[in-house]
Amino acid sequence: MENPEKSRESFIQTLIRTVVTTTIIAVILYCLHIFPSGDKSKLTLFEMIWSIVFCIVFGGHWLELVFINQIKFALPKNILLLYFIRTGYWFLCSIPLFLIADFVNSLFSQRTGQMGHWWAFGLVYIGIELFMHAMMQIRFKKSFYNGVY
Repeated sequence: MENPEKSRESFIQTLIRTVVTTTIIAVILYCLHIFPSGDKSKLTLFEMIWSIVFCIVFGGHWLELVFINQIKFALPKNILLLYFIRTGYWFLCSIPLFLIADFVNSLFSQRTGQMGHWWAFGLVYIGIELFMHAMMQIRFKKSFYNGVY
C-alpha cells in the first residue's frame, strides 16, 4: 500500500516549473552581475548562468523527492532531530549539485574552479532551501517549517 504523504508530480509539470523558476533566477543573477562576464557575450553569459541554475534547481528537486518520499519515513518522529537531519541532508546534497554546476561552468570557460568552495556553496544551498520552504509556508503548503516536509 502506498504512503499518502508521498509527493507526486508529473515530469512535465516539474520541467515547466523548473524552467520558469530557473529563468526568473537567471535573469535576477544576470542583472545583479553575480557572475563575471570576462570576454563572454551577453547571450553566452546568460546561457551559462541559466545552465548552472537549471542544474541546481532541477537536481535539487529530485534530491528533495528522495528525502520526502524515501528517507523521511525511516527517521524518528522527533521534530528537532528531523530539522537537524534535513539541514545536514541539504548540505550533503549541495556537493553533487556543486560539482555538476562547476562542470557546466567549465564548459563555458577555459578556467576551472570558478564556482568557489563547495562548503560555501553548501551553506548558500541551505539558505536557498530555507527560503524556498518559507515561500511554501507563506502559501500554506507543506514545508520544512511545519514539519511535514
